[in-house]
Amino acid sequence: MKTIFGALGVALLTAGGSAWAQGESAGVTGFYAEARSLAIYAGACHYNGEVNTAGAEAILAWKVREGAFNGVDLKGLSAVAVVAGTGNLSDAEQTRKTVLYVDSRATKVQRDALSAMVTRNAGKTIGTLTAVKGASIVFDRAGESTKVSVGKEVRLEGLAYPCEHCKMESQVWYSPLTPGVNAMVGQGLNTGFTEKSLGVSWQHEPVDNVYLGTFRW
Repeated sequence: MKTIFGALGVALLTAGGSAWAQGESAGVTGFYAEARSLAIYAGACHYNGEVNTAGAEAILAWKVREGAFNGVDLKGLSAVAVVAGTGNLSDAEQTRKTVLYVDSRATKVQRDALSAMVTRNAGKTIGTLTAVKGASIVFDRAGESTKVSVGKEVRLEGLAYPCEHCKMESQVWYSPLTPGVNAMVGQGLNTGFTEKSLGVSWQHEPVDNVYLGTFRW
């Protein structure tokens, strides 16, 4: 499929329902990455071919730049959620289960705070949290490139394009799955996860299936 990156407005999308969107102060800011098992930006035929058959899996990743949650400093720590649903996760009625990986560098108190922060702000998206696992998380950003990995289990490599590359905003079919996100549609170069406890393994060919940007909670 020819890669053309979409924009909603000026290519930055903000999901509603967050303190940020309401103009209130937020305690935690950082980088955000999301991968979906369908194309976020595509032609209408591609969208219609996937809307009822794909999109039941997602990777959500956060790297805290500054801030504290429940009085616990989380600066520099990361969390990654792998989500498996019964259908397209954009449908709020679909049930879903999630395994949350938290930074192995975190203390017990920080681990609990990371888990509580994600549950509070992304609870509707993650559904039932089946496990919280300490893990070595890589979350690197360099220019337009973002790479997230958790061992061999989770991989999210994406490339965002600046606004001048964006066109045909009507072909952006989905919004970020969590609130407080300011993100650009990008190409997922290598996305997928294997989570035995969820009984799910998926990998997506290069396609416009990622959001890359920032979050503020």
